[in-house]
Amino acid sequence: MLFKNIFITYTIIISFFYLTSSILWGGAREKLTGKSKLHEFIIGVLLSLLTIVLINFPIVTDHGTNIQIRALGIEIAAIFFGNVTLITMFLFDLVVFYFFNGYSYSYKLDTSLLLIILLIGFLMNYQKWSEKKRFFILTPLIILVRCYGFYLFDKWVLAPIGEIVLGRLLQTMGYWILMFVPALLLSYFIAYQTRNTEMKLKKMENIANVDGLTGLYNRRFFDKQLFNNCSKSYKNSIPMSLLMIDVDYFKNYNDLYGHPKGDECLKKIALCLQSDTTSSSGIVARYGGEEFSILLPKANLDDAMKIGTRLCKNVKKLKIEHEDSEKKVVTLSIGVASLIAESEEDIKKLIKHADQALYKSKHTGRDQVSCYDD
Repeated sequence: MLFKNIFITYTIIISFFYLTSSILWGGAREKLTGKSKLHEFIIGVLLSLLTIVLINFPIVTDHGTNIQIRALGIEIAAIFFGNVTLITMFLFDLVVFYFFNGYSYSYKLDTSLLLIILLIGFLMNYQKWSEKKRFFILTPLIILVRCYGFYLFDKWVLAPIGEIVLGRLLQTMGYWILMFVPALLLSYFIAYQTRNTEMKLKKMENIANVDGLTGLYNRRFFDKQLFNNCSKSYKNSIPMSLLMIDVDYFKNYNDLYGHPKGDECLKKIALCLQSDTTSSSGIVARYGGEEFSILLPKANLDDAMKIGTRLCKNVKKLKIEHEDSEKKVVTLSIGVASLIAESEEDIKKLIKHADQALYKSKHTGRDQVSCYDD
């Protein structure tokens, strides 16, 4: 029966961490961007639920001692998460232990262990220790404290005062360590497996979203961001602006200097656009060929025109030679449009307006910024 219960406990732990790994360490965190404290609170509640489940599957040795590994959840909290998770777990576990054990000697021992982990967790978070360092310091400490708790429990509760049943004590400690260490290693393994998987997926996603030549976002990703920001503009009544950018006489540049030089030219322009737009929280993409586009969420027309004017000047300052251009250097034509979306379909309107403004720039002298006129 003992080994059956141990098997059930491991099954519970593995199932729990695999089912919740996305919330604990994976992609579900992105849905709570900007709500880190709420996320940590949710994690604390989840880890406390693991404690509750484990308590409902008691593991009793041949001598009648309960060897539940109730400290697992709070050590995971101390290794991977911040103070909010630790406090949440501490308070929840206090209530849970009292509900199941009452104000008993066992409750006092469990509370003491929780308090020690809580205080050390605060210190580790303050000192910003690495997760591996936390693991190797906390694990032996918890084992020592817990084994000393078994000693006290054996001395003052299970046996007459002053007497120790050595065989019972050693069996209890041995079984508990046999349960706790592998369970902690399993949890640690699942955490890192989840993180590595998330990193690989993120890397693959980034590759799929990036233009191979310039390193900017590609049109596929940009169209997706346009749609998302159009929805936000519609729901929150906030402006959004779009800059459509074309490199002037780029076909002539390729014909004169060759495609390798043309590629180098595009890379330099892309770097300039990216660096000049970063402070404005803009999304810069290569729209196709020699065309670039910049999405400026929350920016009105005046803000977008200022950015467009600055970009034109800065690309011109690069002084990329272009003998087949009136300016003798590479220049940009930029079209700017801005709106507050009245429906989620206004993305088409925004693109059309920016295209019309770009057409105006190209046909009234190039090397300039134009905005859409109603």
